Amino acid sequence: MEQRLAAAAGGRNHNLFPKSLNAVLSLINNPCTSDSTLTTISKTLIFHLQNPNSNHQQILSLLSTLSDHHPRLHREVSAAVNAFILLPSIPIPALPHALSLLDPANSAALDLFSDESLFLSLCFYECVKTRKWVLRNVSKFRVRPSVLLTILLGFTMDPYPYIREAALDGLVMILNDGVVVEDRSLVGGCYFRAAELLFDADSSVRRSAVSAVSEWGQLNVASNPDECKRDWSDALFLQLCLMVRDMDVEIRVAAFNALGKIPTVSENILLQTLSKKALLSTKEKIYPGQYTEKLTKIPATAAAFTFLHGLEDDFFQVRRSACHALQTPTVPSAEFACGTVDILVCMLNDASVVVRLQALETLHHMASHGHLKVAESHLDMFFSILIDNDALIRSAMRKTLQFTKLQKLAMFRSCIENLIKNLELYPEDEADIFYALYRIGCLHRKFVVKVIQEVSQELEPSFDGKLGFNKVRTAGLFVLAISAPVSLERKTSSVPPQIFSYAVTLLGRICCGLVDVVDENTLLTYLSQCSRFTFTSTSENIEGGSLDFGLKYNRIHLHEKSNKVSSPSEILGPNEFTSPVESHVKSMSCVKIIFQKIVDLWPLIQLGCMNEVARTLRSWKEETRLFTRDSHQPAGVLVFAMNYIHTIKLLGNAWAYSLSKTNLQLKGMGALENLLGKMERRLTEMLYRLACGDTCYFEEYMRKLDFVLHSIEYLHKEGSVEISRFVTELQNASREIGNSEDKAVDMPDLLLNSLSLFSLQHIMLSGELKHLDAEVDVCGNDFRKPLPFIPGLPVGIPFEITLHNISSEIKLWLAISVGERSTQFVFLDLNEFGGSDERRKFNFVAPFFRTPIVKHLVLKVSIVMESLSEDRNLKRCNRPKHELIYLSGGREVHLSMVVR
Repeated sequence: MEQRLAAAAGGRNHNLFPKSLNAVLSLINNPCTSDSTLTTISKTLIFHLQNPNSNHQQILSLLSTLSDHHPRLHREVSAAVNAFILLPSIPIPALPHALSLLDPANSAALDLFSDESLFLSLCFYECVKTRKWVLRNVSKFRVRPSVLLTILLGFTMDPYPYIREAALDGLVMILNDGVVVEDRSLVGGCYFRAAELLFDADSSVRRSAVSAVSEWGQLNVASNPDECKRDWSDALFLQLCLMVRDMDVEIRVAAFNALGKIPTVSENILLQTLSKKALLSTKEKIYPGQYTEKLTKIPATAAAFTFLHGLEDDFFQVRRSACHALQTPTVPSAEFACGTVDILVCMLNDASVVVRLQALETLHHMASHGHLKVAESHLDMFFSILIDNDALIRSAMRKTLQFTKLQKLAMFRSCIENLIKNLELYPEDEADIFYALYRIGCLHRKFVVKVIQEVSQELEPSFDGKLGFNKVRTAGLFVLAISAPVSLERKTSSVPPQIFSYAVTLLGRICCGLVDVVDENTLLTYLSQCSRFTFTSTSENIEGGSLDFGLKYNRIHLHEKSNKVSSPSEILGPNEFTSPVESHVKSMSCVKIIFQKIVDLWPLIQLGCMNEVARTLRSWKEETRLFTRDSHQPAGVLVFAMNYIHTIKLLGNAWAYSLSKTNLQLKGMGALENLLGKMERRLTEMLYRLACGDTCYFEEYMRKLDFVLHSIEYLHKEGSVEISRFVTELQNASREIGNSEDKAVDMPDLLLNSLSLFSLQHIMLSGELKHLDAEVDVCGNDFRKPLPFIPGLPVGIPFEITLHNISSEIKLWLAISVGERSTQFVFLDLNEFGGSDERRKFNFVAPFFRTPIVKHLVLKVSIVMESLSEDRNLKRCNRPKHELIYLSGGREVHLSMVVR
């Protein structure tokens, strides 16, 4: 096939006809084309490029495709194109395409892009497409800024609208690329020319003019003396206010986005944006700008109703942009911020979730700068948002409340009650609500003292000595109590000290909510200390200090009241920033502590208290995940620990299910099989440090059980382990099942009877665990750039594979799947590739043979390894012969049929 296409493509002595051009394109797009053929094609195209009678546009297009698909030929193509541009007979229409193939950073191409005569000849060429290409790529040229700006300003008067649009975009582009313009008159000229085009008849030109006015207007403000900056900033703000009523939606969005970038605006103008009527403070003021096509003075009243107009727009994109634009001016003007609160609160009823989220973000921004003055009438709306169906909305509202300063105790009490109600309705938000309660308490410490004293009886044990663990209200109040002020120096507390003792019983749940503030050990130390403090009455002064937690895993600090702002290094101390080795030691210590504590959970699992167990395990898993958050390749012991925690959770669920006769009678063994199957897969992960993709069935467990029992016997003979009563009972059960006539009936009962002897043992890790991992990728392939294929013929897929901690003795396969049923396997012989066992990275072209007759095809590719732990040969040909363990997630590969 390749030889026939190469022959059809022709050589240097042939003309490139349409048929031969199609053959060349097919060879370039085919990943299986040999390097020798590609080299020949490159030389042939370069030869025809030098021919003045050739179709240079088609040849340059083929060279561009060749350079993109085969980067090793990029340098050769660039050199040929560079020589082509220097030919005296080069046609100017071919210049843009040729220049696009060059890298401006290359030294040879730099001379071309620095040639002002070449730049000017392209600018003034009669072809409109050529002028448009130059303007779109103006940042590539290294000519004098004065020349660039002169050309761009000239093209803003071009009769073609897309040329005017490209010229305005070019003005913005050169500023973004760091071009320095020091001439104030030139800056003003660009700004006012862009302002004139705000009234252009074409909407695309007006849209680009808004961006140009924004960028050059801010530069114009910066280039003026300090005493004039405020006036020019106000003029820019008013100029953009004129565009919020444009008929084009995108222009209105762009106008509000640009308004949000202006940092400083006079307060009277900001207040005018919230009023339909002209204010006395703005009636007589005018500013330089383009009010209409002929009027060059803008009255300050032009800002009237600007933000209200945007917030009432029919399109949610405009309303969202208007809400976002309110963030910037709220900081310098507290009065304007107060005026916007009522409007933003009304926006919380918007039909669009996106708009409501943006309104909440703006309120949060105002609150964080101390400009959110909340009235009691606003709280009803805030509290109704707390029970919104959307989790993002609820979370955003809680974040806003964290910074909201409440003026009255009644408002604070109402806020706490509604957060606790929120906790009862949405238990899945518990961690987020706990954090909100803590932050709000820190902001209102005096109110916390009064509220906790009011509800202190609710936090006491009942007459039988039991504490309401399951009451979410109790847990929320404990979190609030932690934020109460204490004095570490005097050892006094503003709330009853026994409350801190009670809070220890919910330590795991509380730490999940405060995971970004404090670690479990530090919180436990703090609660233990405070539980021994002396309770002070409300009349005593305990404002000498306030408790604050440092960053995670840091010590507790008591910050005395002062105006000094501490730096992070002062708060953390000189030894808080740990090296990778110290971090590894900390992670090992954390894992060892977790393994010790898990043994203590077994009595709770036996009693069926899985809610408490699950919450505790979840907190430990989150604490373990903190060590892996900043690591691309986490340590093997951390992966093992996270899998072990999850296995214990599955074991507890299966245990509780098996002990419930009601579950077994109503749901049968199917649900138990599912739980055991999940636990089996997780145990396989712990054994291989990998993710297993197979499914287990209950009937297979006798074979697996026999294998495990034989392994334990072997280890016992070598003196590695002692056989427990549980293992002995399992051995007896296994023999009875083997002799039973009705195995299906006797097997579950015999196995369940042995469970009473089982108990968790403390795991001791010896040596270092390594995490086996694999990554597979196809560079540049997605649904927009599919690989070509011909139905019925094999296609080569170029993969980039990275392996971690995998020795060459392990049997690896590429699993290429079409849908869920059909899978093709390609063996990877690691001895053929370089690299070490610790990290091996290589490229591999895998053939896929089963190409169907479809236009588009999506394959799923994973790297799998054979599990050799069990002597179970599946008797497959040209496929893995043992059970598979998946090392990588499925990578989608997109293919597209070649149209002939």
